Amino acid sequence: KSENFRKIQDHEKNSGWIHISQLTKKKSGIALSDLILYRGPTLYSKPLAKIETGRLLIISKCKDSWCKIKSEDYSGWVKKKGIWGRL
Repeated sequence: KSENFRKIQDHEKNSGWIHISQLTKKKSGIALSDLILYRGPTLYSKPLAKIETGRLLIISKCKDSWCKIKSEDYSGWVKKKGIWGRL
């Protein structure tokens, strides 16, 4: 922190300073690898879609080793270990 600026670091370890007006309080992340999106937080749930590496994910909540996410038109649960970001 420095006055109205925050130092940030991305998933590739690049860092820099950004003004707080450019930041959001929404939890978000990036898919680190291809992920399967499930209806519920279990491998036994119905698979809904494949989320590709690098896709932006909006995170609504996390529970144990799963996070409920939204990405474009898809919404469901993915394994937490495949996400980089503010969980």
